[in-house]
Amino acid sequence: MSRSSRQVVLLLLSYTALAVAWGWRLHAGDEVADKDQAMMETTLKAVAARLASAPEPLRQAALFQLALLPAHEVRSLHEWHAASAEQRLRQLTVQHGPVAAPCPLNTALVFAELAGPDALAIDESRLFISAAGDRLEEPHKVAALEQLASQAVAEGTFNLALEIHQRICESPAVSWRNVLALVDIARLAHRPAAALRVVTAWLDPVAMRLEGAERDDALDLQVALLLEGTRYAEASRITLDALAALKPGAAIPLRLMQRALLATQAAGESAELLPWIERHLRTFAEHRLTMEEIAGGKPVSASYQRWLRESSFIADRQNHTSIACDGFFRLAAAGEIRVLARLHALATQIGRGKELAELLHLLQRRLTVIELTQALADGGAPGPARDLLSAHLKSQPDLREGWRLLTQIDVALRGESSSSALWQGFLKRFPEDVPALHQLAHAQLRAGQLPEAMHALQHVPGESLDEPTLRQIAALAIQLNDMPTAHRAQQLLVQGISSPAIGDVMLLSNLTRQHADEASQTALAEAIARLPAQSAFEKSLLEPMTTGEVTQFSTAAKER
Repeated sequence: MSRSSRQVVLLLLSYTALAVAWGWRLHAGDEVADKDQAMMETTLKAVAARLASAPEPLRQAALFQLALLPAHEVRSLHEWHAASAEQRLRQLTVQHGPVAAPCPLNTALVFAELAGPDALAIDESRLFISAAGDRLEEPHKVAALEQLASQAVAEGTFNLALEIHQRICESPAVSWRNVLALVDIARLAHRPAAALRVVTAWLDPVAMRLEGAERDDALDLQVALLLEGTRYAEASRITLDALAALKPGAAIPLRLMQRALLATQAAGESAELLPWIERHLRTFAEHRLTMEEIAGGKPVSASYQRWLRESSFIADRQNHTSIACDGFFRLAAAGEIRVLARLHALATQIGRGKELAELLHLLQRRLTVIELTQALADGGAPGPARDLLSAHLKSQPDLREGWRLLTQIDVALRGESSSSALWQGFLKRFPEDVPALHQLAHAQLRAGQLPEAMHALQHVPGESLDEPTLRQIAALAIQLNDMPTAHRAQQLLVQGISSPAIGDVMLLSNLTRQHADEASQTALAEAIARLPAQSAFEKSLLEPMTTGEVTQFSTAAKER
């Protein structure tokens, strides 16, 4: 073979081998490409499923980004997805992650990791979130920490939740809403001082982070937290300093007055608040009205009455008798008659009894003498109450409720031992009075006078014999061995109940057997018929009791 022929053959063999090699390589590449494509599809599906636990607003943007990811990032996601829970969260927050961050997909995956079934412990997760730096935008970092704090609260670890909220409040993206959430958790953890530090920082006048209603809310919260932490003197001093900082002619904000009242009362320094309450009262038009005008019906606002009441009671506690008496006069004139008893004591003490008598006369245009008497008696002044009412009853001798109240006052003045005699005196005037008969019976029972109590209850008219009264009569009659009366009371009791209790019917059955007659048997049968079920036991109640004679009785055991 010539040299040129050999060259042609060698060239053909070379090209053939090259074609075979390339064909094999191309076939193997197709297999690798198919495997890679399957891996990426599996990874995308797994990550999309993981995103289901992310918040809805983040999920949509994350899924959109996931669908457009380049192949190399999908491969990175595959490796990330196969890692442990700690490594996954670490890569998303503090290390180089599977995707460039910050981005919607990375953020959504962080939230999905926090809520996943294999999530890290809350304490570990919050460290990663706190150290995330610029891989998480600050608002999302705050939201993630809030999610962890909610999980801690659900588990009852309030101190951990508080620490997380403290970290939130250090964020540039923190809001007043976050501070309020911290306060709630601090209260659950019984750590008001932790909340107080944050609230006080927000009240810094240099920072000026709060204005208007929010600043008032913060000031209220500051005082409340001081009181919860038993720092009463500090709370009092803060509020009194705020009052002192007001301009001389400026109106006192109502919320500041309320804070100062709470704080000074807790600190035992309410006397220092008296001048400020007086200044506040002078801003009301009602303060310029006379006592006679107020008693005559001039309108007085609830707010004015509230601060007049606070002023009067503070002055009374501090032994400023004249100031307290003036306030109580105006309060009583406005219709707050519960202060009458204390007013009577003070007015008598400083020689203003004539003014008090005039006030009581004026008040009778709007209130009854019985109402005024009741207010005096309820306030611990039964003597003055009796004097007022007895004078009135001289002109109204038939006023039954007046005599009843007078009897109650006399019982309070003379003691329980005189109760029976006093109610008997009332019943001489009004013998058919049912409440008085009950009062007399109860007094006699307390004194151990059972026959007398029974006699009193038997005078209750038939139409007023309710279930408790009939039960009491039946029980007393059995104690006194008055079986006919017990039987009649029990019969009336059962007849008055549509579905009598089995115990009541059994007692009636026993009493009927002792007083058997046709009418009694008929009444018992009717009562048994109204029982819920007719069983052999209920029917046995109708059977007459039989008696016999024992001829032989022995306790000896029989031999086998």
